[in-house]
Amino acid sequence: MRIAAGLVAALALGAGGAAARQSPPSYALPSWSPDGQRLAFASASGAGSAVVTAAAGGGPLRRLSRTGALSQVVWSPRGGRIAYGSHGRVYVIRSDGKQRHAVGSGAEAAWSPDGTRLAIVRSAVGGPIDSVDAGGGSRTRLTRGRLDHSPAWSPDGSRLAFSRATTIGGPETLYVVGADGAGLRSLGPQGASPAWSPDGRALAFWQRNTEGVTLGVFRFAGEQVVTLTRTFAAYSRAPRWSPDGTKLLVTVCGLFGTCRLDVAAADGRGVTRLGSGSDPAWSPDGSRIAFVQRRLCAGWSVFVARVDGTGLRRITPCR
Repeated sequence: MRIAAGLVAALALGAGGAAARQSPPSYALPSWSPDGQRLAFASASGAGSAVVTAAAGGGPLRRLSRTGALSQVVWSPRGGRIAYGSHGRVYVIRSDGKQRHAVGSGAEAAWSPDGTRLAIVRSAVGGPIDSVDAGGGSRTRLTRGRLDHSPAWSPDGSRLAFSRATTIGGPETLYVVGADGAGLRSLGPQGASPAWSPDGRALAFWQRNTEGVTLGVFRFAGEQVVTLTRTFAAYSRAPRWSPDGTKLLVTVCGLFGTCRLDVAAADGRGVTRLGSGSDPAWSPDGSRIAFVQRRLCAGWSVFVARVDGTGLRRITPCR
């Protein structure tokens, strides 16, 4: 079972209306700059929302763009641009807040490793996946399934992994396809929200069973699946590999949407519970994580901490 975007539903970013006008400031979807110095994330206050950045060590927030409800904020691999999704369209803006432009309709955008293109799912329900020039130019159809989800580029940019369902809410299967749309291949195992290991030799994903979901890893050598965790009621977003490929950072959720962060050893040796939170992201050097948590403030806040949970620091203000 998938919990849609974890904290985004709870935040109702940019929802508007009387309830939104009275809501406290909230933040979600942190994404690291490639140099590890800054974070980009979503901000909501009252009826308005925005893409903002802040230093990873704390400090004043810088608003880049006002926008509607936000579904995603992702810093580009080269650091010069940030992509975000809002109301069924994907936008790219420079990290200094200039030259915002729409690259097309869709959701679930993923940057190619070289930062020149974005893989975009047609809608939040799913659909064909396209590769779009980040400058707003050419658009290439990569898949043709009406319920394709969760595109993820291989580290070398030559392939794209994704999950495909045949019915809305039904079981999903892992696929890979070439960056040019050729060579579509089913990997066999049922699974959702794939994530490539840094060396490109494995995919982490969520697999469904009769009681919920477990975290699995598909290794291309031998085409074997290893299950890393016990069963959880639900999850939020794809697993996040540590930069050295030894650990996986995941958000696991209860039946009523309460979520926490776990770190699973990629070799199956064990799982460490970090605490409550969602929307986690590794720093580029793997020494820290950014995540969202509701702690002391009325709204959700962005925090940064060491991988063992120590050194906790709030990046966003309470009000």
